[in-house]
Amino acid sequence: MVATTPPTIRSIAPDEVDRFLAAFSLVFASEPTEHQLRRAERRLDPDRSFVAVARDEVVATGGAYPFDLALPGVTPVPCAGVTLISVRPDHRRRGLLTRLLRNIHDQARERGEPFAALWASESPIYGRFGYGPAIPTLELEARRAHVRFAVPAPVQDVVLVDTAVARRALPPIREAVRAHRPGLLSRSEAWWDTLLDDDPVAERDGAGQRCHALVPGRGYALYRIAPSWTDGVPDGTVRVRELHATDPEAAAALWAFVTDLDLTSRIVAGSRPVDDPVLAMIEDTARLTVTQGWPLYLRLLDLPAALTARRYAADGQLVLEVSDAHLPDNAGRWELTVEGGVATCRRRDRAPSLSLDTRELATVVLGGVRVSQLAAAGRIGVHDTDAVARFDTMLATPLAPWHEGMF
Repeated sequence: MVATTPPTIRSIAPDEVDRFLAAFSLVFASEPTEHQLRRAERRLDPDRSFVAVARDEVVATGGAYPFDLALPGVTPVPCAGVTLISVRPDHRRRGLLTRLLRNIHDQARERGEPFAALWASESPIYGRFGYGPAIPTLELEARRAHVRFAVPAPVQDVVLVDTAVARRALPPIREAVRAHRPGLLSRSEAWWDTLLDDDPVAERDGAGQRCHALVPGRGYALYRIAPSWTDGVPDGTVRVRELHATDPEAAAALWAFVTDLDLTSRIVAGSRPVDDPVLAMIEDTARLTVTQGWPLYLRLLDLPAALTARRYAADGQLVLEVSDAHLPDNAGRWELTVEGGVATCRRRDRAPSLSLDTRELATVVLGGVRVSQLAAAGRIGVHDTDAVARFDTMLATPLAPWHEGMF
């Protein structure tokens, strides 16, 4: 057997974005369009985009976006948005993913980012690396004929606006929502620019142009209509990409608007929060199809910094015995003490209240998944029977954590 040199992992040069994205797209059985390439150039930071190179060929990719993560009760904290992970089929099971994530995590820790986040296309892979499904989401589907609102909605407040108006009006609304909704990640100017940039027909998946519905200063919805005709009868689908509102009336107005559009009979909205108020707005909820959506996965890169960054709903104290195979600095026994909603976290050689892997700790850290659920599933070791309920109470949030868009 001829000895081979392990692939080299390095960050990319600014002129290698096309090569980076082409290698990623090969693994996902796609081919980037010119528009997607130019969009990636605006979003990607070459210094945070890594490739594994073997014989001058890119055989694996991975990178991170610099986000801020909204936390309960406090100013958002830095978070590495891990993205574009791929390993070419002929280089799998050789440790490349482990090496890539180590580079990404080490760089994020150096930059003072206590959290990492990702959307997992192959979710079982990332639990091995300490990622847990911290932010569940819902997929909603309704038939227009069955949507009736329990309280009349001020739909007359909604106006359609062009891209230029949307670019000015939408970011402040989302930031106002983010101030109260944990889990939402920041968007840079470049991210907003590319979200609302050109709208090529080839990238609409059979739907029409992107529409921007606005309740000025209070809410917005981004949607498309996918036209369809059945036996000569209009049967289109409204695809709601985003819907944010700062108050109940604006939310009701926007939902009433997108669920009653001409030439449509079906409404689909993905990546909605598990406590979406629309679930209580519609009278006949039995006609509303609700399925589990893709969760956002979190990883604690700096355990004490992550646990003390948020505010807590109740005071309390417990000792967590944490295992972490990839970041040993996180492993060990940690005493979490909360007074006045503010936490301290320090190492203590005391009997543990709970034993858990960093994956499970990441799953519950924002309060989107209950400690009691994981304990009942045997995924958390319980040494103090009162600690489960106590930790659940401490982690509780008025609004469920949510994030609405893949990256």
